Amino acid sequence: MFKEIALGTAAALALSSFSGAALAKSPVPGKPGDMNIVEIAIDVNGTLGEFDYLLGAVACLTDPDGNNPVVDLLTGEDKYTLFAPTDAAFEALQMALGIPVPSPELTCEVDNLFGPGTLLTVLAYHVTEGRHFSNSVFNKNNPKMLEMLTGDYVITNPDLTLTDGAGQQAAVVPPLININASNGVIHVVNTVLLPFAP
Repeated sequence: MFKEIALGTAAALALSSFSGAALAKSPVPGKPGDMNIVEIAIDVNGTLGEFDYLLGAVACLTDPDGNNPVVDLLTGEDKYTLFAPTDAAFEALQMALGIPVPSPELTCEVDNLFGPGTLLTVLAYHVTEGRHFSNSVFNKNNPKMLEMLTGDYVITNPDLTLTDGAGQQAAVVPPLININASNGVIHVVNTVLLPFAP
């Protein structure tokens, strides 16, 4: 499905000014916020500086005409849940791949290292269809399988961690959980999820 969306018309990334609204969230799902998922990611980044790498990775996919499949997907009307890795998560991944001095710009090299389309696949593996708050993502008694846009799964565990296709454990970063966007939900995680072992 993600490939079909990626082939469609995409919107250019528009920056928004910080309003602080992204941090107004509740552990109990309430009325969706006014900002979409991309606007909230930019907003939180402006406040906490947590998403330079994630936004940089998304920007890598912008074509010469300014079209971007991820931005188009996460600014649209359809509902999605994003597991957003922190900058520290991307830095740890780059260092694990042998990059001694990580930077957001180096994220664009993923396709050169692992083949065309790898970056899009990794980003799609952080998104699932529908609005999923923590109480539906994480079963309080048992692990459960959650299908991501790639068609691959993550295992969500009762302790608010996820196990990805590479066998890594990713934890949700409190209090950045259940961030209620107009078109979905964001949960911030401390590891870049991978559908495969690099």
